[in-house]
Amino acid sequence: MKSLAFTFSAALLSIFCLSFVSPTDPAGKEVVLTCNVNACDKIDSIYLYEFNGIVFKKASTAPTTDWTTYKFKVPATSPRFYYVGLDAANMKPIILGTENNLTLNGTCAQFQGAQLPDSDLNKDYEVVKAQLNNHKNEFSSLLQQMQSADRQGNVDAVNAIILKIADLDKRRLDYLDSLKKASPYLSKVAAINTYVSYQIHGSADMTELEYFATKYFQFVDWKDPDYNYLPWVFEQMKTYAQTLSGVGFLESVQKDFMDKMLVQIPANSRTYMLAMGGIINGLQAAKSPLLGNYAQRFLEKYQKTEPEAAAQVAQLMRMSASFIPGGEAPDFTMNDRDGNPVKLSDFRGKVMLVDFWASWCGPCRRENPHVVELYHHYHDKGFDVLGVSLDKTKEPWLAAIEKDGLVWNHVSDLKGWSNDAAKLYGVTSIPHTVLVDKDGKILARNLRGDQLTAKLQEIFGE
Repeated sequence: MKSLAFTFSAALLSIFCLSFVSPTDPAGKEVVLTCNVNACDKIDSIYLYEFNGIVFKKASTAPTTDWTTYKFKVPATSPRFYYVGLDAANMKPIILGTENNLTLNGTCAQFQGAQLPDSDLNKDYEVVKAQLNNHKNEFSSLLQQMQSADRQGNVDAVNAIILKIADLDKRRLDYLDSLKKASPYLSKVAAINTYVSYQIHGSADMTELEYFATKYFQFVDWKDPDYNYLPWVFEQMKTYAQTLSGVGFLESVQKDFMDKMLVQIPANSRTYMLAMGGIINGLQAAKSPLLGNYAQRFLEKYQKTEPEAAAQVAQLMRMSASFIPGGEAPDFTMNDRDGNPVKLSDFRGKVMLVDFWASWCGPCRRENPHVVELYHHYHDKGFDVLGVSLDKTKEPWLAAIEKDGLVWNHVSDLKGWSNDAAKLYGVTSIPHTVLVDKDGKILARNLRGDQLTAKLQEIFGE
């Protein structure tokens, strides 16, 4: 199994750049943002957006008369995070709410590169963001070094690296403490981005996985209203859910950890909506069967108040049906060993195991005897298997079928990892299984070994 901490630190490197604002609340004042942008090619308006965890909603529109100057006027607020641009694919993160007059300079073709020369808040954030990223990159590097030394059996090197990790943990905590004194709001951005190592702060009564699941947000006060408009809530919840889905926890355990995290957040807060959006996004990226559960909960909670976001989530559920239990198993047609087309829907009325494998896949071949045993035991009761090979050449595929005694139906388009059925089902590693019921609905994904045996016993009664 991959080191959880390494998986976590690598995932952190992929998060996109976000910003924040100062905590003061100049009630009654107006914030003016003047955008001086070139090459707009007679674009009538640009837009100010807010992100709710699922979609970017237009908060304000700035028209123009000269195709270069666009001006927003919004009420001054407590910390509020916005994006300015033409659409969700071309926008600039920006702080608004506490500085009365700001200027943005850039081009319509690339809002992401626009500058805010007179905004101290944005400048300060860039400094903090750079420091947090440096900490994360250093942590990732040390974990990689430690894993390498451990594989080589170099105990002295491992111990030396652990001392470096301890020093990094201390610097991260010191930095968080310094921000609490210098800028309380900045410290909240740091808090949600600070994860200290299991190697130094873990205990014998929990595994590294359990430590991650329970301590990832240990410095965050979810009741603090400043998190309501902090997009890092979305990003870090996305990382949290995606990591839990990829490190070997049972789905029931993953759900338990995520639910325990969510219950700490006030259910009627905007922070909760950002967190739910992050979880949904992380589960979708991980192709987790749990997506359906959280997507449905989002729909039930926000259908009326956030109809646009709810529509997006509903569409995501339809697109992700191939890995959501209870969803319709996408049909496909592929040639068998003799070149005859076979459709998955041809097997309606049977409980089908769609088994993605290949002759060159060692774990697949080691699993085959177990599947053969289950096939013979349950076939007369309505169980069948459809093997989908990710081989590129026919001869080794056929030889493996013969050698392993795989007496069920087999198909392949001999495209390897570009296999059309594998792409349809989002298969990125093998062995991979999809269990389909008699009506063509997905029962479960990626069941193998004892888990597959238990599921068939549950279905067939023995």
